[in-house]
Amino acid sequence: MIDIYKEALKHYELFLTHKLRDDSNALFPLEIRVSRPQKAEDRSSIKFKTEYLQKNSKAILGYGYTIEWEKSGNRTWSEWNNPKRVYFEDEKEYLKFISKEKELASFLENVALITQALPELIDWISENPKNVLDYKGAWPDLLKVCIYFKTDHVPNKFYVRELPVLIETKFIENNKSIITSLLDFLIPNKITPSKNFFLRYSIKDKEKLIRIRILCDKLAEKYNYTDFSIRLSDFINTEIISKNVFITENELNFLTLPKKENSIAIWSGGGFQISYIANIDWLKRRQIYYWGDIDAAGLAILSQLRTYYPHPNSISLLMDRTTFDKYYHGGKSDKKIPANTLKGLSEKEIELFHYLKRDNLRLEQEKIPQHEINNLMNLII
Repeated sequence: MIDIYKEALKHYELFLTHKLRDDSNALFPLEIRVSRPQKAEDRSSIKFKTEYLQKNSKAILGYGYTIEWEKSGNRTWSEWNNPKRVYFEDEKEYLKFISKEKELASFLENVALITQALPELIDWISENPKNVLDYKGAWPDLLKVCIYFKTDHVPNKFYVRELPVLIETKFIENNKSIITSLLDFLIPNKITPSKNFFLRYSIKDKEKLIRIRILCDKLAEKYNYTDFSIRLSDFINTEIISKNVFITENELNFLTLPKKENSIAIWSGGGFQISYIANIDWLKRRQIYYWGDIDAAGLAILSQLRTYYPHPNSISLLMDRTTFDKYYHGGKSDKKIPANTLKGLSEKEIELFHYLKRDNLRLEQEKIPQHEINNLMNLII
């Protein structure tokens, strides 16, 4: 049975859009489609539906929808009339029935507030009338944020809580979704294409930390530390004098790499976070060794690394079929890699990728005995 109230609500956003254009009368009379009784329906069902429709209509309530009836031509239920047409005559009847009179007044007040401060947002409102209602108590502060980013924002000068806007300190962080929609509309030429909110609007953000281990005793004397983390920007701009750079996906494996002359190890957070160390000039002048899990995802990360540092600038460690067959005792990957081919891999690595991907096989790097990496690193000059 059709719910006239729910069907009427489906037209509400369209009504608000017309109201903004001052042509809401064009929607009326607003018809609500109702299905006629089916031949297979029994008489009691038809009677119930007809009486329900009637008792909630304007004829009974004094407001709401009007019903035009027609005589049924079906013998089974010929004493009952059919609803030929159900409609709201005008805006007043429609709003009273869906109980939106006060909400409309609030909507128009907020529209006036928004357009007085930023007239160009009228087009945004037309596309997002529901957001005007959903954030009805927040518009004074939302407008402060919009005006600041449109007129006064200095890129990458302040953290979000430092922005010189007179709002509660976590307001922006708690309202990222609506602010994103507004700023994308207001300042499209001032945004950076990124899903990261802070990067997108040039707000200073906490930097990624890169963890470094000095594997060489002589280098350790120079840097005074053997294990430390620095900001990504410092890592990019601070060349560490070494011949070899070892990168591991797993943090524990990073911590247990053996000492190695003229070598360092770095850990950017594991997995595809390897993108943080992309295309760093001084790393291009190092011999990079990457050690990851032997699964489709691990080889995808190796492929990603090689887009930044092509072979032979980057070489894999213990990520081959021989190692896999030697230590694999069952294990499945929960990571789905949609790609069917990967760039930058050798023929053997590509063969291994397809073999692992077919049955979602996985050998985690920490399951490979420590002596394997110790012996291998002893062979590296």
